[in-house]
Amino acid sequence: MDLARHCELCDNQKINLKVGTTCALTEKKPEFNKTCTKIELNEKFENKLKSVNIEYENIKRKKTLTYTYFIVFLIIGIAVIVGGYLLGKYALNKSVISTVPLIIMGVGLAPLGLAFGALNNYKQSIQVAKNKKDKVDEVLNEYRIEYEIDITFGEEIHGTQDVYAELKTKGIR
Repeated sequence: MDLARHCELCDNQKINLKVGTTCALTEKKPEFNKTCTKIELNEKFENKLKSVNIEYENIKRKKTLTYTYFIVFLIIGIAVIVGGYLLGKYALNKSVISTVPLIIMGVGLAPLGLAFGALNNYKQSIQVAKNKKDKVDEVLNEYRIEYEIDITFGEEIHGTQDVYAELKTKGIR
């Protein structure tokens, strides 16, 4: 395990661009076996824990919207492609190879790109947020710290979301 992950939660962390993460108490890079005996989990710990969980929950909340967006644009894309085919086949009485149906079918690829792009973006975002949360949880497991977090999302106004998080921890020394 990366020992600097412990320091990211500790109030004693000191960051130096030349050396990297060091401990403010020892002025050295992290040197411990599994857990640090001098770790101080206070304000920085709570802020990190809240931000990681809020980010994860916020992305999870967008799942339904993302899948709806995916299905709608998938249907639109397929409908435009099929419409272009049918236009060439029956309305123009030509083969599908004519120019107008090919252009219409090509335009139908744009909504398909939007559909799969949104789905791919959601899956990547949820995976990144889950990895961040898992890394913090892994460090907390080493210290036998359990937590419960109650996150409430308030009203969103002009792209700004009110978020309320209540954190309860067990096992902090």
